[in-house]
Amino acid sequence: MEQRKRPGGKGGLGYYTAWDKSATNGCIYCGKAATTREHIPSKVFLLEPYPENLATLPACFECNNGFSEDEKYIACFLDVLKEAVYEGYKRQASTAHRLENDDALRSLIESEIQTVDGKVLYRIDENRLCRILIKLAKGHAAFEWDGLHLDGQDIHVSYEFAFNMSKEALDQFEKIPEIHKISEVGSRSTTVPFLIFQSCESGAISVFALWNDVQEGQYRYQMSYNENGGVRIKIVIYEMLYCQIDFC
Repeated sequence: MEQRKRPGGKGGLGYYTAWDKSATNGCIYCGKAATTREHIPSKVFLLEPYPENLATLPACFECNNGFSEDEKYIACFLDVLKEAVYEGYKRQASTAHRLENDDALRSLIESEIQTVDGKVLYRIDENRLCRILIKLAKGHAAFEWDGLHLDGQDIHVSYEFAFNMSKEALDQFEKIPEIHKISEVGSRSTTVPFLIFQSCESGAISVFALWNDVQEGQYRYQMSYNENGGVRIKIVIYEMLYCQIDFC
């Protein structure tokens, strides 16, 4: 099977369509020889039993493990915040287990999420959050689409919590955008759901990027292009954190 170069890969930085433990498969994040497989999205944001055929990409040991602590922090923070904000919601068993076995993480989140006089006060480490959102966005783009050159591009990350968003803002975020180019049919991009219309009069074809629901209520994402022609990845985690990552 012919392999595809990783986005932005130059000078033999690696491949990502097929995976095995060999020096010819490069880490999707740094280009070094990959010795592990990285799940996209990370399992920390999902519940067991995990979805079948969860996407994987080659990654070096350092990158695969280098995001773990930040991912665990983000997953636990979001779940604890959701419990604090939404009456009747109980934190996931995986969150409770992680906090029970990590005193430092539990103390950190307790200091960052507090309820005072019935009002939930919170602050999240934006550097850690943005680091993980960019990592997830790069992973989705690498797995789904060919010919993307993300390395060295400017990256803009925006996010908001559902409880702070108006109905109009939520509707705008959920919008299904029309896109003007997709990867070749038969590549892995076909795992992304598209809606295709063809005009009976003109024969013109319109393609719309639907949401990819990895696990209901836990994680979904959408891939399209932004106004500058760059890649846009939208991610919703726990149906509470709404994120948009633009590569320009």
